[in-house]
Amino acid sequence: MFIFTALTLSAHAAPAAAQKAFLWRPFLAPFHAVVLHFPIGFLTMVCVLEMYRMWRPSAALKPVAKLTLWLSLLSGILTAAFGILRATDGGYEVREVESHRWTGIAVVVATVLSLAVQRFAFRDESRRMLKLAYRGLLATTLVLVVIAGHVGGNLTHGSKYLTENAPTFVRKLLGEKSAETADAASPANLDEKQRFFVERVQPIFEKKCAKCHGKEKQKGDYRLDDPVVALKGGESEKVAIKPGDPLGSEFVRLILLPPDDDDVMPPKGKEALTGEEVLTIIRWIQKGAPFATGAPAAAGGSGQ
Repeated sequence: MFIFTALTLSAHAAPAAAQKAFLWRPFLAPFHAVVLHFPIGFLTMVCVLEMYRMWRPSAALKPVAKLTLWLSLLSGILTAAFGILRATDGGYEVREVESHRWTGIAVVVATVLSLAVQRFAFRDESRRMLKLAYRGLLATTLVLVVIAGHVGGNLTHGSKYLTENAPTFVRKLLGEKSAETADAASPANLDEKQRFFVERVQPIFEKKCAKCHGKEKQKGDYRLDDPVVALKGGESEKVAIKPGDPLGSEFVRLILLPPDDDDVMPPKGKEALTGEEVLTIIRWIQKGAPFATGAPAAAGGSGQ
């Protein structure tokens, strides 16, 4: 009787267990940000060792260089695997993701080639061309790591992360527009509501929202630089911004959540909106949520 009862209970519990099956991808994907530092460190260490051996040849350093390069390869493979899992989350500009993916894979391939040539170069130190090929491959791999890291940094922080606070002359050298230039280039025929967006709301979006919901990254398939998507919403399929109706806007609901709520926007760990910024966004929606490119119909907008 006991066995029959146990089997019956387990049969009923099986579907529930299946529904709550543990998903490995969401758990493992974030570790990409942790392990990516290891191949960079190991590869840099190998390059430093080889530079030292060029200055002062030492057979005792060969096993260290060999082990370190193997560790760089293994951690690089792990980093690439976690990175591929991370990319499936979506929310990133496809071209940038593909660029990061293939430069990351190129790092692994170049490390394998470096290990292969290292084996022959260490076996016969008198073969100068082999040593040059080995060290050339190491240098190439290091360059690929820098490129992959740069593209990955752009994906995470945005392409202007390193230059947003740079001196004006540096930004000009890089071809970036200053705030004054951007203001001068804005349409002169904006109405009062659109100008409110450009002068008051857009700076808030750029400072607090664009890194996760802009051109380069779209968390939850939502972006604020595209008026159509900004109004419609992302993967939740809820109306994000309802012109003239702040209380009916999912966007407003999320920014008004308590700071410790899991769904609050900006999320925990990011700079929160101030009370004044929240009120500014609400006023903008009351005005009909006009963007600089046009104002959507706002039946019932208060115009405040």
